[in-house]
Amino acid sequence: MKLYPLNLNIENKNCVVIGGGEVALRKIQGLLAAGAKVKVIAPEVCAGVEELFQHGKISLIRENFSEDLLGDEIILIAATNNPEVNRRAAAAVQAKKFLVNVVQGAFGNFFVPSSIRRGDLLLTISTGSNSPAFSKFLRQMLEEELGENFGAGLEIISHYRREVKRLLPNPKARKIFWQEFLTKEIWELLKAGELDDLEERINHALESFGTQSQNGTD
Repeated sequence: MKLYPLNLNIENKNCVVIGGGEVALRKIQGLLAAGAKVKVIAPEVCAGVEELFQHGKISLIRENFSEDLLGDEIILIAATNNPEVNRRAAAAVQAKKFLVNVVQGAFGNFFVPSSIRRGDLLLTISTGSNSPAFSKFLRQMLEEELGENFGAGLEIISHYRREVKRLLPNPKARKIFWQEFLTKEIWELLKAGELDDLEERINHALESFGTQSQNGTD
């Protein structure tokens, strides 16, 4: 299956999860991490979902699923252990042009990939539904490689990106600058958590690049 990669901005957007078990809890947590407003529809919920409700993190309708419980949500995730309920939930919203993810079954129109989040850095892994186990394996391997320092490194580079745009108004020059700067050596600095060294190297690279440009070598 060929999938189109897409990252959605769902901050403050209404989303609904059908089901209240451990699988649903993981889906809810993913939506909340992205800033969504989450409504859960389930007659019974696990302790984790109940805790989120009691702390005001989600809204909860303690009923079996029916279409009239839906509102203006843009995403529906069917995460019950009942394939027939999942199928009915997916079918109910197809005409509304929802984005629908069904945890078990092929009734939805999008999949939630394995993901790694480091601050604002988000990496996703998909096997086109061929092997969720292989997606999980790759995620676990990459998690070992990509520590929390990569999120902090992104913050530093984001800060200097504005400075680079100021000093190098030419888009082509900026592209060349980052291509020359972001090397395997920078990767190793991030892995080691040498963030002060990262900043020093960016400043030095800017000075060197500016000198080369003034000399007409770039």
